[in-house]
Amino acid sequence: MDSYDSTNQKNQYASNNSLWFLFTVLYIIFDYTRVYQELHLGFLRPLLIITFILVYFIFSSGEYHRAKSKQTTCIWLFILLLSCYIPFATNNHHAYIATKTQLLYMPFILSVILTVNTIDRLKKFILILICIMIYIAIYAVTQSGLGPGNYFLDENDLSLYINMWLPFCYFLFFAYKKKIAKLICLTGLLIGLLSIVISFSRGGFVGLIAMVVVAWLVSKKKIISIFMIIILAGLMFQFAGEKYWAEMETTTNTEDGTAKGRIESWKAGWRMFLDNPLGVGGNNYPVRFPEYQTDYFKRGMYGRVAHSLWFTLIPELGILGILIYLTLLYYNTKDSFILKSIHFDDNDEDLKFLNYTGRAFIASLTGFFASATFIAVLYYAHYWYLTGIIVAALHVSKNIREGNLTNRLDLP
Repeated sequence: MDSYDSTNQKNQYASNNSLWFLFTVLYIIFDYTRVYQELHLGFLRPLLIITFILVYFIFSSGEYHRAKSKQTTCIWLFILLLSCYIPFATNNHHAYIATKTQLLYMPFILSVILTVNTIDRLKKFILILICIMIYIAIYAVTQSGLGPGNYFLDENDLSLYINMWLPFCYFLFFAYKKKIAKLICLTGLLIGLLSIVISFSRGGFVGLIAMVVVAWLVSKKKIISIFMIIILAGLMFQFAGEKYWAEMETTTNTEDGTAKGRIESWKAGWRMFLDNPLGVGGNNYPVRFPEYQTDYFKRGMYGRVAHSLWFTLIPELGILGILIYLTLLYYNTKDSFILKSIHFDDNDEDLKFLNYTGRAFIASLTGFFASATFIAVLYYAHYWYLTGIIVAALHVSKNIREGNLTNRLDLP
């Protein structure tokens, strides 16, 4: 009887876990593609419904303790800090929205950590994310560099996201065994580069260069990598045309145009931090900007964003926020290098995949932060979601190294 009950419990858990994983995938598809808006189904609030479903699975599974990590602790502290500003911020509603936004990311992040718990799941999940990137890149190519709403209403935002996922297309092309997976990666690499060109984003171009350099440095196949970079650069050069390269040449011009405006915004952010070393609260930089704007701006610029992740973080969350965020970055980078250091031989596909995923994480983080230096994306989902995937990948690697994978439910 006990054996029968135990079997039933395992089968029930397997069913729930498989369904949970499905809703986790649906969440990220809907969040990034906003396909339900194209179908005029936004009134159904599918993301909100799926979020509640994920919360149900998290609490009903009894598995929450497995999601605990240094990174999730940092994120919870980040959310707690944001919430502390709500009563004291100049604009309480803006501070509340920043807190709510971060909090709503957590069901997905925890679900990734808890359901992407085998190497097969990790392979499938990352391939799905590459497919999502391909959809967004195709959308951008057909819409003059703009993506399908939400995180991609601006060409710079679109390029930042693409820069994060190009490394996975490149490195996992060598790690996936199936030809269809390799084809998807190659397609993502080509269409992703094309979308960056179409976007005419100078910040995206800077992020692309930084990401490519780091990808080459961490690549295991440096000779092959340099040839691929030359070929892709040649294709990009031929397709981009003179207008694109003329625009990119203005990237280093900081004396006028948008670059000058960004620098003046950063100066205002620094002065805001010096006056408020504990921070002014989430989403309150634009509210407080007129108090600190320089003479470069000829009128009051209420609502102007910092045009930089760092100069959003520094004045809005102050010393404590900086420490929490940099701690999170440290652990993400550390875990990525742990994955990169996994030893494998060519016959061990799973360890090879984890190793190459670690390399992709390192290049992805580079692409994100190089681009984010020029864009106010502190509260965008990308980095927080990537954190969940890094934690999940490290958990999978530990299961393999400890020989416990066969004791886990490897579900389709």
